[in-house]
Amino acid sequence: MGGMTGRRVGLRERRRRETRQEIRAAALRLAGEHGFDKVTVEMISAEADVSHRTFFNYFPNKEAAVVQAPPGLLGEDTEAFTAAGPAHPREVLADLTALLLRNMVEQPPQRDEFSATFALAREHPPVLAAMLASFGTFEQSLVDIVAARTGERPEDEAPRLIAALAVTALKTGIESWVAGGPQGQDDSPLPYVERVMALLRALLGP
Repeated sequence: MGGMTGRRVGLRERRRRETRQEIRAAALRLAGEHGFDKVTVEMISAEADVSHRTFFNYFPNKEAAVVQAPPGLLGEDTEAFTAAGPAHPREVLADLTALLLRNMVEQPPQRDEFSATFALAREHPPVLAAMLASFGTFEQSLVDIVAARTGERPEDEAPRLIAALAVTALKTGIESWVAGGPQGQDDSPLPYVERVMALLRALLGP
């Protein structure tokens, strides 16, 4: 019974992610067609074929709707991570970055959507603020699971530092991918993120 409940929760969460992505894709399409300033929540809701209420169940405003940020981790993945228990901070960081990479494989981002978000953030300060807030919320979620694994408090230095390093590596790799770095034709950000994470491990030493 417990396994079936976990499966239903997983499927429900995946459907929520799909709806969120559909709303975001609609918002970005409209911003590209009409200009962000002219886009309204009503237009986004109609384009995504959802009600206003559904829109606000997922996003507080249109700025948040166009923001691309790392998707939240699935419950079963975070449970496996925290169940591994305390370890050396380097090992916890390695496990956390591996978890982020697996999450990216399961929910691959779209380069054109991230590129559109970054462009909107450069032109519209409210979008930039929403993007920074989104990354901040994601980072805090990582702080919480690191603290749960190590038995520390979320406000302690180690969980906050480990989460910040992981998010910085992820964000740096995505930015290089969007900019079309050394492997400019790649459709996946994975090589970029993996390279940055390998560099991070090298900087931290053995």
